[in-house]
Amino acid sequence: MIRVYDFKCSECSYIEEKYVRSDDRESVCSECNSLSTRQLAAPVSKLDPLSGDFAGATIKWSKQRQKQIERERSKP
Repeated sequence: MIRVYDFKCSECSYIEEKYVRSDDRESVCSECNSLSTRQLAAPVSKLDPLSGDFAGATIKWSKQRQKQIERERSKP
């Protein structure tokens, strides 16, 4: 299976992304042609705006809720 991995050069420390097979652990640096090794990449995460994990969503919800309460109170 082909995936994207980060590779770091052992000579010049250049880091690049490459599409390689999942069992490939080494590659050639495109800058200096030395050996590059596969690095652990930071995981990608997505915050759910309704879960409360995303501070901006909580603030937005609070403002909308306050407006709704004000509208309900102003009705005769």
